[in-house]
Amino acid sequence: MAIRLSRIYTRTGDKGQTALVGGRRVPKESARLEVNDDDTITVYMGTASVGQGVETIYAQIAADALEVPIERIRHVYHGSTGIVSDGYGAYHSRSVVMGGSAVLDATQKFMTLLRQAAGKRLGCAESKVTLDVDKVIGDGASLPLKEFAGLTAEGAFLNHKHTYSYGTHAAHITVDARLGHIQIVDYVVVQDVGRAINPLTVRGQVIGSLVQGLGGAVLEDLQYDAQGQFLTGSLADYLLPTASDFPNLRCFITEDHPSPINPLGAKGAGEGGIVAAGGCMANALANALQSFRVQPRDLPLSPSRVWQLVQDARQQ
Repeated sequence: MAIRLSRIYTRTGDKGQTALVGGRRVPKESARLEVNDDDTITVYMGTASVGQGVETIYAQIAADALEVPIERIRHVYHGSTGIVSDGYGAYHSRSVVMGGSAVLDATQKFMTLLRQAAGKRLGCAESKVTLDVDKVIGDGASLPLKEFAGLTAEGAFLNHKHTYSYGTHAAHITVDARLGHIQIVDYVVVQDVGRAINPLTVRGQVIGSLVQGLGGAVLEDLQYDAQGQFLTGSLADYLLPTASDFPNLRCFITEDHPSPINPLGAKGAGEGGIVAAGGCMANALANALQSFRVQPRDLPLSPSRVWQLVQDARQQ
């Protein structure tokens, strides 16, 4: 029927766990680097991976800061305070902003310790020491990196300011008013993430979160009877998105406005794809059915609910 281009602006920030610094509580995350006995380096994180691909991101940040190939980062361990002094997890789109900045701090401290240790063993000034792939060089001499196995340094990032990510959603839908069926012809998300450490993974994360948001907008329905008995407790009754439900989703990532409050310039991206989907779809439906004066105020926009909205509007 009609086309609706609706825009929902979203922002996400880190407002969660904090550390007490100078009498003030500020958000914090920790990271640690350690040399292995095979000329590689392991990264340890307090934050957790929940499917957003941060293992790759943390490895990229560490490798880039150390100026070594990413293959030199053997493992990225995460999600345990047993491997760092403290850690606070993944929420509020904070993983890259907080965890990635902690990795950056850890690499700087790691290089300071490595230069001190190598300078003594190579008999040169610390300022002359460099890391070259799998060996440590200083004033013409060198040692394999594995000679420093066990050398470790922990870093942290603390910030009392919130990091916000901004984006726009636009939906082009058709609606069969007789059946209440919605078809998404095209759906576009544009999101500025400040600095995309890995554009491929951030785009995948936004698309994935958009699918989750659309599932809640048009499919997933928690239903209870009058006695409070849960009625949609299986996948036979509780519908989840499949590949055929939303085949035409697009995402455009921009890096026009790097964040000024963390050294990476990154902003959170995970929530921007999900939180606007319900409002965008409801606005699109209202526009498509404007001749019926339909005003959807509840989710999901299931066929039965859309059909009922049309019937109620006709009666009025």
